[in-house]
Amino acid sequence: MKTRQPQSRLIGWLTLTGLMLFLFSIQAMGQGCAQCLDSTRATPPAVQAAYRHAIILLGGFGAAFFLAGTLLLRRLR
Repeated sequence: MKTRQPQSRLIGWLTLTGLMLFLFSIQAMGQGCAQCLDSTRATPPAVQAAYRHAIILLGGFGAAFFLAGTLLLRRLR
């Protein structure tokens, strides 16, 4: 009977690495160029709301795409 300890260790390390990358990347969310900030502030509120909505949609699609790929790779294994 084979043990799965090395594979579970790898998954643990990958999870820890992903969590650390996520925590460190949160600091980058506040970064942005002043020119983009000024041009965004000059737009009407409806356009600003559309930008925010588009950012959420793009982020959600990226996260869903990543999760779907991860689930498919786990099933094929």
